[in-house]
Amino acid sequence: MNAEIAEALLVYCDATDVQIKFLGQSQNTTFLVETPTGDRFLLRLHRGMEAVSGDAQDVWKEPSVIESELVWLNAIARDTNLIVPQPVQNRLGEWVTSFNSAEFGSSISCSLLRWIEGEHLDTEPTSQQVSKLGELMAQLHQHSISWSLPSGFSRPKHDAEQLKSATSQFGVLETNGTISTDDYRMFQKASAQVQELMLSIQPTRDNWGLIHADLHQGNYLFCGEEVRPIDFSRCGFGFYLYDIGLSLGYIDAPLRSNFFEGYAKVRALPADYQNIVEAFFVGSTVENFAFLSANPQEHEGLSRAVPYVVKNHLIPYLNGKEFLFQN
Repeated sequence: MNAEIAEALLVYCDATDVQIKFLGQSQNTTFLVETPTGDRFLLRLHRGMEAVSGDAQDVWKEPSVIESELVWLNAIARDTNLIVPQPVQNRLGEWVTSFNSAEFGSSISCSLLRWIEGEHLDTEPTSQQVSKLGELMAQLHQHSISWSLPSGFSRPKHDAEQLKSATSQFGVLETNGTISTDDYRMFQKASAQVQELMLSIQPTRDNWGLIHADLHQGNYLFCGEEVRPIDFSRCGFGFYLYDIGLSLGYIDAPLRSNFFEGYAKVRALPADYQNIVEAFFVGSTVENFAFLSANPQEHEGLSRAVPYVVKNHLIPYLNGKEFLFQN
């Protein structure tokens, strides 16, 4: 694979004497690339953990879908003051480079992005940091609203159909005994209720558009007091409140009001946002657990997380009780 990585890099730049460090593998396989001049980049091979069943994840590997993510990132970098991973075009002026892999016997796409300086939080965020995160998400949503999609732009949807598919994929954990049948049925019931809500909301330019869809603590950095988003690989079309619901799951309940305070500095929230956000929190949890279920190494953790979520989130949600904003 090292020879293939070097081959991919040559399409972008003179790869002589670059230092390459493996970072990890999830949806993509990622490497840190450092040039002799000190420039640093993130190289992504768009091949990672395979889906457990069917071709549910293949859409994320399509060159046109990858290119659309990079086009949006480039637009954010151009149109706003936000610091995001800016994509680098190859020598042919293309955002995505594909090459044949002898190891996998197929074509693999790759992309190169400029490295973002900053640090992951190693402690729980402060109220001020959570407020900054809310502002950041609102700025991303505001750009999505104002930006005109270019011809051919294509990203997956985080909608009722995707949630239905994720719920089905999540069933592998019930099949292999990782979770109980009762818990899986609870997830099915809650997911169906969220899907019904999604279908009842008319998408408009103000409530639906491009979302990051994965803005948790591992996907943003702080540089001083500035928060910088990274890893847009799950970005797609969805309700803006769905984006919020996902992120709130990684923020302690007492701090969630600070997120909304920061968000409201940039964009107004609908009057009934809390109930909708709770439902979308449930939906995003199903989608996230389905994604993690593709990795057997995550199954032990999911076996503990699922009963907790059922007790503390799904049962209250299905009984019409508030759960996300309780301290």
